[in-house]
Amino acid sequence: MKKELSNKLNSYKAVMGVMDQNIGIYEQITLMNQSVKEFYQKVDEINAVAAGTKADATGQTAAKNLAKEKMAALASALAASASIYAYDSSDVELESALQFSYTDIKYVRDSEALARAKVIEAELLAHRHKLEAYLITSSDLEELHQHITVYDDALESRGSVKSQRVAGFIRLEELFREADLILYRKIDRFVLRLKPKFPSFYDAYTNARSIIDL
Repeated sequence: MKKELSNKLNSYKAVMGVMDQNIGIYEQITLMNQSVKEFYQKVDEINAVAAGTKADATGQTAAKNLAKEKMAALASALAASASIYAYDSSDVELESALQFSYTDIKYVRDSEALARAKVIEAELLAHRHKLEAYLITSSDLEELHQHITVYDDALESRGSVKSQRVAGFIRLEELFREADLILYRKIDRFVLRLKPKFPSFYDAYTNARSIIDL
């Protein structure tokens, strides 16, 4: 959560503390009591959404990196073996398509790494019947396909977590605006009206509201 919003939430909690301690002053004022309850509900929503935005993407990142490493290692090794076949066959086009090293796959953008591994897989599948003599078996191709699938899924999972967090931050902004409106338009004005009879309550409330400016 941004520092500005975190400070504002601290102010909300301070306000709630003051309201809890002085409930006897306003609970019989129907509209004010309803406004306070409405504000509390907004704070509960804020806390719930904020917890969701803290979802840690570290696990997804680690899984993605491991899948990428395995895919890069096998794809580059198979490409190297298949490139021998391409050389023996004088297939310049195939040799060019297989010229990706481990580094060329592991240390490029995720989408590019996936694309390169799929190019290698497609070329190996197209020539699979001639590659066994070059130490490439059907099991190798199945394993490569599995690594590619796992990596693709890891990318999708990590992207989903990031999207959920972004949506959560947007919702937080909306909830804070709604909570502010309840304070500015309702509770602040009710408390001001009660100032002559309950100056200590008014002072405590305004002090709590000022925490946001720290």
